Amino acid sequence: MPMEYDVENIFQPSVGVDIVFDMDSLNPVSRSSIIYDTDPQNKTITIAQPIVPITGETQFDQLHLTTITHTGKRRVRIGIPCRPVQFIKQYQLANGSRTQALVMEFLPPPTETNIRSAFRLPLSLRHTIKAKLLFNGEEFFTGRNFKIKDISFAGIGLVLPKEIKGAPNPLATITVGTLVPFGMILVDKEETDPIGKFPVKTQVVRFNPYYSDTHCMAGLKILDITQEHETVLNRFIHNAQIAELKRLSQRS
Repeated sequence: MPMEYDVENIFQPSVGVDIVFDMDSLNPVSRSSIIYDTDPQNKTITIAQPIVPITGETQFDQLHLTTITHTGKRRVRIGIPCRPVQFIKQYQLANGSRTQALVMEFLPPPTETNIRSAFRLPLSLRHTIKAKLLFNGEEFFTGRNFKIKDISFAGIGLVLPKEIKGAPNPLATITVGTLVPFGMILVDKEETDPIGKFPVKTQVVRFNPYYSDTHCMAGLKILDITQEHETVLNRFIHNAQIAELKRLSQRS
């Protein structure tokens, strides 16, 4: 018998959520947000507008609000169908500041959900990303100064060598909070031309100098990406996931 989940206990204010478009399609899209307020009586949840805002012209067949929660020893993703019912330009936060918000009407009950597109994609030999980033006025490149470990719609994981040819790697001194302009080229080695080429604005949100004896690890959050480039990145991640599933299936 399926477990029952309570909206009020899961979708609480300050909880991070993913807004998922067309979950049951072959090409779902996910955007990150945070909950400002939950009103179970009126069946509404107020959330922050994502980096690429949702408007009255945004097209979709399905829309779900999802989040990760713990139940017993399990870590599960819970989703609930919803639809936007109000777009607020000046939503007042607890600290008195104002920001854009979105009121979503939901249809209970919430259920366990599996969204391939919500998870980080480890890069493979076939699907890779060539990139450069700007730090302290200097350009750094993949293959020379850092390696992209994984990518999602929300962020990028980097592995940074502590030394390069015996000299300290300046990137190994990067700190949490640093804004990092980041340019990427999405490559499928079975295609003649790159899948996409575009810049994004990122910020360092985590840094582990003890990732290994020779490398550090940095996590970058994507702060700004156009809707067109988000679609390209979504397609790249989706196709890479499908290719990896096929490869594993053939191997087994």
